[in-house]
Amino acid sequence: MLLSPLPVRRVLSTALHLACLLPVVAHAGADPATTPRELDTVVVTASGNQQWIKDAPASISVISREDIERQPVHDLATLLSRVPGVTGGLSAVGEQSKIKLRGMPSNYTLVLVDGKRMGSSASTNYRPDLGRQDLNWIAPDQIERIEVVRGPMSSLYGSDAMGGVINIITRRIGDHWAGSATHSYTRPSDDKRGDTQQIGTTFSGPLGERVGLRVGANSLRRESDRSNGGVEGNAYAGEKDRNVDALLKWDVSERQALSFEAGHGVQQAFASPALEAEGEGAWGASELKRSNLALNHDGQWAFGTSRLSAYWTGYRNDIGPNGRSEATDRIIEGSLGTPFTLGVEHQLSVGGQWKRQELTNTDTIGRAPVDYDGNAVNGSTLQVDTWAVFVEDELKLHSTVALTLGARLDHHEQFGSHVSPRAYLVWHPAEQWTLRGGISKGFRAPSLTENSATAATQSGGRGCTSLRPLGYVSGGCYMAGNPDLDPETSTNREIGVSFDNDLFDVGLTWFHTDFRNKIEYEPLGFFNKLWWTRMSNVERARTSGMEGNVNVRFNDQWRWRTSATWMKEAKNLTTGENLIDTPEYSAYSALDWTPGTAFSSTLSAQYTGRQAGVASSFLKAYTLYDLTAAWNVNDVLTLRGGMSNLLDKKLYAEGATDYFVAGRSVFFGVTARF
Repeated sequence: MLLSPLPVRRVLSTALHLACLLPVVAHAGADPATTPRELDTVVVTASGNQQWIKDAPASISVISREDIERQPVHDLATLLSRVPGVTGGLSAVGEQSKIKLRGMPSNYTLVLVDGKRMGSSASTNYRPDLGRQDLNWIAPDQIERIEVVRGPMSSLYGSDAMGGVINIITRRIGDHWAGSATHSYTRPSDDKRGDTQQIGTTFSGPLGERVGLRVGANSLRRESDRSNGGVEGNAYAGEKDRNVDALLKWDVSERQALSFEAGHGVQQAFASPALEAEGEGAWGASELKRSNLALNHDGQWAFGTSRLSAYWTGYRNDIGPNGRSEATDRIIEGSLGTPFTLGVEHQLSVGGQWKRQELTNTDTIGRAPVDYDGNAVNGSTLQVDTWAVFVEDELKLHSTVALTLGARLDHHEQFGSHVSPRAYLVWHPAEQWTLRGGISKGFRAPSLTENSATAATQSGGRGCTSLRPLGYVSGGCYMAGNPDLDPETSTNREIGVSFDNDLFDVGLTWFHTDFRNKIEYEPLGFFNKLWWTRMSNVERARTSGMEGNVNVRFNDQWRWRTSATWMKEAKNLTTGENLIDTPEYSAYSALDWTPGTAFSSTLSAQYTGRQAGVASSFLKAYTLYDLTAAWNVNDVLTLRGGMSNLLDKKLYAEGATDYFVAGRSVFFGVTARF
């Protein structure tokens, strides 16, 4: 039986009742000090050691387990889009589905899982922008929290961390056997849209006195829409994702531990016959597989702590029976941390990394008959080795002042060495106040395809428009890499202030990033009877803006959370165009009501301002409202339900945007713990 859309009057009535109740309950509640405070959170991504979030030498936000459990997590980008300084996650497909930090394109964000690189499947596609962002390879039930660091972190993590870092922290192995299983179902109000079902589980416990095991699995299937309503692009194709992960840990002694990790996942995209008949197709790989293995050692010593990891990550994209597309990373990395006193207290971290990347893609490497210099082209595999060392020291200059200094040397076998330094100061002038600021350098090494003349894709015309001043008329061209590229570099400056007490948590940060040697295609000309464009370091860019948050803890029942971003500028200074498709203003606000331990609900609004895009203009701002609720029936069972896009905002129907956002949908979920 199909669900009919709820009357708008009923939706608005519910929202208004919640709003009207706020002042009454806010004055009638218990002591707000009983509410957990976000600033009590320990983070591990902003520096070489763990620390309280208020002391972290970076702009960092944390998505908690509570946030993850509020509603079905079909895509982590939806959660990440609510963090200040983050844009994207606005659509299920296309470039607007991808997360960008502080106005930088998505490939400038490094994604980690427990501090280890997720790897990238981008180059297994015909073009890197044609595939999904690698965020959803971990079961949501298995995630403890997500740490988001905004701004360059190359001084600690090297290449790819030029825009920032997303670190997915998984749940620890329990002292006794326990676990959970979750099932959720999402049903759109429009019967031409596809339903979504998701099943996930995680469980862990001891296998012996010193050995423990954790296993997690997730399966998601979103049915393809059956019509685009007569508007091209006004539909989502289907998705089918499955993944399983396991962690085996052996406590060799009280101070030494070994762990082994293994995982495998499959992502598939498909379109219904009815949608294909309207000229719509699936977005992303028809079948993309990811596998990973890791061996870790954690040690506690008289001098401090150590961690050593060796891991392998492989992606395989199905490009047909006669093609092959695979990307692998082999990484060995380690770090040492030691506290000492020399004039002042120090927390020193040192470490290093060796990495080998290999890419095979018979669709994009070695396909041109010759390169632009006339050399014969053969083979479809590229490989590069890199190594790096880093040092970071946190100096406690005063009980209220900490200075973090760090630098990382990265060596690439093609372009040589590059140093990325960082200096960051955190000052607590009073217990409730924090001032922070710093300057850091970032860099991104050219990818394997960007750095090779044998990697060339064909364009039927749109990618060849820059050649027209040179005489190009028609016939297509080759778009090739360049072995003489330099790394892209950036300089980031930021300063922020925050205030926190038992009622309020308020913060505001200004940031400014200058970006040099941006890699883009430039027209090359007509060589060897072919038209060519080539990757070159031809452009400069700049991003700047402000990000802030306001959290109010009225009492133990009511809480108000708001984050906002002003993207003042995200501009390519060479061309004068916008660097990415991004709204100038965006905000997320949520009102949480928890009348007791058994029930909780959240009314939220996500505002996306008018957007100026690279190739088009998104003319209208819009706001989407969600309502969620959870009931803890007992210690074993939790029921969830809610509605997304309460007012059934249909952006494409209004001609407001160049991407499609789904209308109203209802979801139900159940979690069983055992």
